[in-house]
Amino acid sequence: MSDTTKFLQSLELDMVKEFVRICDKHGLNYFMAGGTFLGAVRHKGFIPWDDDVDMGMYRHDYDIFLKIAETELSYPYKIQTYKNANSHHYYFSHIVDMRYKVKRLGSLDQREEYVWIDIFPYDGLPNGFLGNIFYLRLLFCRFCYHMAHFDKINIARTDRVIWQKILLKILFIFYKIVKFDKKKWVDKIDMLLKSNNIENCDRVMSFMGVKLQKEILPRKIYDNLTNYSFEDIELKGPKQFDVVLHQMYGEYMKLPPENKRISHPMEIINSMPVNN
Repeated sequence: MSDTTKFLQSLELDMVKEFVRICDKHGLNYFMAGGTFLGAVRHKGFIPWDDDVDMGMYRHDYDIFLKIAETELSYPYKIQTYKNANSHHYYFSHIVDMRYKVKRLGSLDQREEYVWIDIFPYDGLPNGFLGNIFYLRLLFCRFCYHMAHFDKINIARTDRVIWQKILLKILFIFYKIVKFDKKKWVDKIDMLLKSNNIENCDRVMSFMGVKLQKEILPRKIYDNLTNYSFEDIELKGPKQFDVVLHQMYGEYMKLPPENKRISHPMEIINSMPVNN
């Protein structure tokens, strides 16, 4: 593990603790997602080479959390959404540490961002054929959303297969010719995702997650949570961890080869606290 990764993980763990404090105080449910959940099961903490944290919440709790966090979080922490920060191009939200910034190196736009953890909303997916049509509508909106933010896409990811690399080159040409309205498509995604009552759906999804259809799982999976050790704390996650992780990662207990142990390409550009 590099010194940079170790330092980032320490900052992120402190943000996770603050996130959990607020959720527990206000009776909001949350659960680990993505690589954070994999890390808890396989490593009882961070994946050693990972520099990211993914937390999930059902839409109702997520929306409440965003409102509460505006006042509950205090310096150096802040909630950042596409609605309250023009520089925030993600649909999902971040808790950020305003003392430290990193320079993102993996995209066309080598931007500066505060150190962050991801907070993902989980939404209901209607059952049956109509649900599949609904998902296709969402995929079209996601395509347009990503085209509007093409310069922010991490084109340096080493885990992309050859067809993805070819497609990105073709889409780059398309991006230069056709202009997509950023606000239009993120608002469209937001409207569609909020249109379904999760209580009426048998399936839930983190639609903006990187695994696409692999992020769609039976709702009962996320209705049944338990505690897992994560570094020096305990965090909630689905009790049926094998179902979630096998769908998302396959043989998840097997370590990937060293050349696949990737992290976000970035560098810390200011590592000293700054004034509020």
